[in-house]
Amino acid sequence: MHEGHYTLAELRALPTLATGQADDLKVETRFRRIWLSRCTVADGEPYNNKVSVVEYRQGRWVTVEYYQAQ
Repeated sequence: MHEGHYTLAELRALPTLATGQADDLKVETRFRRIWLSRCTVADGEPYNNKVSVVEYRQGRWVTVEYYQAQ
């Protein structure tokens, strides 16, 4: 399991497991998903290369962290 934040190079090197409306699913485990946004600040994101960390808690997926991949 990867510890800490993924770099942009690491995320881009991973295959896209699924495509959402604005994000690519890059990592999926039983209880965690890592999404890389395809949108930029011009599209309304707070920063380019936004990563969303989502965890399965009490029967639903909850976003627990956002960060900028560098």
